[in-house]
Amino acid sequence: MLIALSLLSPALFCAVLVASGFGPRRVGKPVRNVVCALSPAAVVPAVFLALVGDGVALDLPWMLFGSRLQVDGVARPLLLIAAILYGAALIALSWRRSPDRENRNAVLVGFLLASYLGNIGVYLAADVASFYLWFAIMSFSAVGLIIHYRTAKARRATVFYLVMSVLSETALLVGFLTLVASGAHLIDEVEGAWADSDVATITMVALLIGFGIKAGLVPLHVWLPLAHPAAPPAASAVLSGAMVKAGLVGWLRFFPPVETVDQISVAGWILVALGLLGAFGGALVGVLHNDPKVVLAYSTVSQMGFITATVGVSLIRPDLAPAVTAAALLYAVHHGLAKGTLFLAVPVLQKMRAGVSLTATCLATLGAALAVVGLPFTSGSFAKYSSKYAVDEFTLVGIGMDTWLTIVAVGSAALLLRLGYILWTDESDRDLAPDGQLLAVLITALAGATLPWWIGRNWLGESWPSLGLPTIWPMIWPAAAGLILGAILIKARVPAPPAGDVGTAAEHAVEAMVPRGGNLLNTTHERTHSIGERLIAMARRAGESTNAVIEGGELRWRGWQVSGVAVLLVMGLILTVMIVSGGWLR
Repeated sequence: MLIALSLLSPALFCAVLVASGFGPRRVGKPVRNVVCALSPAAVVPAVFLALVGDGVALDLPWMLFGSRLQVDGVARPLLLIAAILYGAALIALSWRRSPDRENRNAVLVGFLLASYLGNIGVYLAADVASFYLWFAIMSFSAVGLIIHYRTAKARRATVFYLVMSVLSETALLVGFLTLVASGAHLIDEVEGAWADSDVATITMVALLIGFGIKAGLVPLHVWLPLAHPAAPPAASAVLSGAMVKAGLVGWLRFFPPVETVDQISVAGWILVALGLLGAFGGALVGVLHNDPKVVLAYSTVSQMGFITATVGVSLIRPDLAPAVTAAALLYAVHHGLAKGTLFLAVPVLQKMRAGVSLTATCLATLGAALAVVGLPFTSGSFAKYSSKYAVDEFTLVGIGMDTWLTIVAVGSAALLLRLGYILWTDESDRDLAPDGQLLAVLITALAGATLPWWIGRNWLGESWPSLGLPTIWPMIWPAAAGLILGAILIKARVPAPPAGDVGTAAEHAVEAMVPRGGNLLNTTHERTHSIGERLIAMARRAGESTNAVIEGGELRWRGWQVSGVAVLLVMGLILTVMIVSGGWLR
């Protein structure tokens, strides 16, 4: 029942929001306002599910080819964190004194609820088909979060995100089809499918690309530093805190740590190499930027690189897999709450009037920043200690993996110093009174300071770090080195590469090729001019004969409400066909 309520609750809120757009304005507007105000309640069932539903499963034999949803050791901590982050984001959006225009704010709330539905579905999915379905819902619902402001920057970021999402979905479809063809209907059957597959290399490449895009794996990370500054802060909080973790879940689900499949070991080395590249490279690029959300986006690339490298170790050394998986999940919990707090705090720090509320926000932001750096007594110190302890037997080019991960904290400290400098020197007008945005920051900050300790100890079986000098010193010196590095870079005023780095470079390369392509197309057109004229004449005659019909239809379908109904009907028809056909085929 709790699994069903966790999924039906956000779906119901979405449905009511959509329906409110079709009635009279005097009715629809109050309904939208009430639904938006109550929307944070949509996450409550998932909170209870995570707290009391360990091991609970729900079978849906009528859905697709037979679906299964389950709360296991991987899903449980991430489900709780996702519910808290999305709930805080909905509070920040809906409980504001001066929100966006009501219609646009309601649309953003609707997309946020749809993204939440897909996000927790990814965590709970226990079969391949439903995992792909929820992953797609999450990915494409996020488009509405990025495009929200309708600025040129938002449109450009959305184009990048859509291109990368389609590439991700296509790669995942290839990887999943090969696994299913080898006998993996349930995720529990994936290990046997790898062993029986004749195209394991194709599967490996497809899943690395598909999940790597979502997890911000270098060089597939290009959408992250473009999407975050374009999206509203509440959307950035869930994009960075919860959605990118879908890539981590994908690797944990579909790359079983076994020694019998060579491709999995190869994937492990790739994840270690690209993870460390992202961990160091993301920090070095991000510390040069002046937009606080771009800095935080590159921080996410760096932190996800940290997690990715540890997961790669578990594929190379299957004997370390249990400890690495627990450590990676703990780090994901810590990072999600800390980074969500920082994204939510940016507009509050830029706009909040001086007073107790601003002081509380500063303290919450400072706590989250220190946790990301991993200073002693923070949740970050617990997460990083667990990760380094889990991989301390693994060496790379003669250096212990725990040492590599320790050095990553240097870049984290430099990034957070840069963020503090940008916010401290910001001269925006401070006209924001306390509202839902402040409450959202305090909720995630409090959760970030407490929940990782509790989840790590009680759900993941991790031991708290000792307080001796050998444990504390590796947490302190990287922070000190990072502060020095960050101060030098701030003082030197090193120019920053464009946000999106390799993606922006690729964009410029394509633009440079357009004139040549245009000349080639013009030449081709001239050579086929006569054929083109005949086709145009035929099209003109056909168009004249149907012009009246088209104009009449256009008048009836011009309103967004009617077109929205059409989209819903088409989606409902597709879903019905999938469900019914899946039931028959089963």
